[in-house]
Amino acid sequence: MASKRKFLTLEERVKVIFLLGKGHSCRRVASDLGVGKTQIQSILKRKHEIMNEFEENVNCESKSPKRESEFAFSLI
Repeated sequence: MASKRKFLTLEERVKVIFLLGKGHSCRRVASDLGVGKTQIQSILKRKHEIMNEFEENVNCESKSPKRESEFAFSLI
């Protein structure tokens, strides 16, 4: 059975932020994209993180946010 959840790509999440900035409601944006209102509100809450990813040219086809591993090390 296929998953009922719809994950938005980075490009779609940036579009959501743009539409909300133009004054569209969360419900309207959610119904246009076929996702829940809560998902749109979560995107709005993470607005700065999403815009940073977009500005850093992270893969726009990525459907899940990239988190740093606890095993990642820095080259200082």
